[in-house]
Amino acid sequence: MSIAYKIEFDNSKEVNFSEMISEIFDGLMTCGQEIVKTYLEETDERLLESRDKKRYRCKGKRKTAVKTKLGVVEYERRIYLDTEQNKHVFLLDESISAQDIGLVDAQMCSRISEMICVMPYRKVAETISETTGLDISHQAVWDIVQKQGQRQIEKTNELTELAKEHKLEGSIETKLLYEEADGDWLKLQGKDRKKHGPSKEMKIGIAYDGVIHHKMKGGKVRRELDNKVAYASFEAASDFRRHKEAIIAAKYNTDEIELRVKNGDGAQWIQKEPDCECICVLDEYHRNKKITECVSDKSIADVLRNLLLSGQYQLLLDTIEAYINSAEDEVQIRKLKELYSYYSENFEALPDYYSRGIKIPETRAPGVVHHARLGSMESNVFTLIGSRMKGGRACWSVSGGNNLAALLCSYHTGKLDYKVIESSSGKPILSASRIKTSSGKGYEPKQMRFIPSSMKWLKNISALKSFTDMNP
Repeated sequence: MSIAYKIEFDNSKEVNFSEMISEIFDGLMTCGQEIVKTYLEETDERLLESRDKKRYRCKGKRKTAVKTKLGVVEYERRIYLDTEQNKHVFLLDESISAQDIGLVDAQMCSRISEMICVMPYRKVAETISETTGLDISHQAVWDIVQKQGQRQIEKTNELTELAKEHKLEGSIETKLLYEEADGDWLKLQGKDRKKHGPSKEMKIGIAYDGVIHHKMKGGKVRRELDNKVAYASFEAASDFRRHKEAIIAAKYNTDEIELRVKNGDGAQWIQKEPDCECICVLDEYHRNKKITECVSDKSIADVLRNLLLSGQYQLLLDTIEAYINSAEDEVQIRKLKELYSYYSENFEALPDYYSRGIKIPETRAPGVVHHARLGSMESNVFTLIGSRMKGGRACWSVSGGNNLAALLCSYHTGKLDYKVIESSSGKPILSASRIKTSSGKGYEPKQMRFIPSSMKWLKNISALKSFTDMNP
């Protein structure tokens, strides 16, 4: 296959540099499209000759197209009648899998999924149209994102079923696992706004096995959560917990976990998880902030804050109760009762986990991975969800929000590394958060045309799958 492309410039005229670059870019994209078209049609000719002629009967050619970073590549390929399965097939399409979603190839779908995590749909469409040979609309970007997000959610559902059957095992082994959770209220649109109200809480959870300290210039230290996984969704608390557990099990070997520490703001869906035997900690930021929210008198607030920070929790409750009995203003009484209820309901979660006198296992890599002091959730709420899905008058449908949240969590934490195993026991399997402390475990042939190595994009589409049911 040989294609020559010639670009000429009229030196008698003054050349606008930007226009020249644009013309060269368009020309190279057109040239690339011709290369791909020629290659695909030549491959189709080769498949015509090598097919099992008794099984596949040629019924002529059909036009199609694939949207790539080079632009829209239009080409013709033959359609065959598969006499064994009594259906029509395109052998070329099966061999190269050129299209992923609609007419857009897998590489572009992957690129769009990454870009949507940092910019709006219209901006993604503009960027793709300006920097590649593909002219794409924001609606097309939206369609791709929804389908990619649905695939991610389907994958999570598959992991959940595997975890339920105890067939999922992550590659990371640690005796200590930290969990943090919080919610972020996002605005809704359309039918979901009528059904759920103007906004709905998206539940967000993360898990990690410790903290790595990176020394920066000037003596500052940057903290990084080690082996972080994340999950976010609008769904009900019970479904959220099941899917969150599956994500954890896909990253960590939960049979090796001896202690799980959960940090939250006191919300029912976080702190009151049924059958959870992990150590619950009330988030320090929310714990301290509650006094500021409920007590307007600075002198009283200082007294209560000192008791809280010094760990005199029972005296703190007694003091709040005394202030309630002595107060006369109804608003003040109501706020103090709210404060008393908050601390009494989360009484056991008030102390830090490391000040409770319990044995805390070593981290996965002592000296490198350090024990966490918790309190990373506020930052992660912004990083995972808030920075992309809040502000700018953004409104979401429940399904659209879930799809984008699935892509965001994958984008910010990377791929899961797990293996599927067969259960060696017929006994019912408990989730990692329900395994008791006393158990000591889980406390909670290919054809290739010669192509220059510099043209990796063409190498990717030129790999042909083997046809086990064809006689070449």
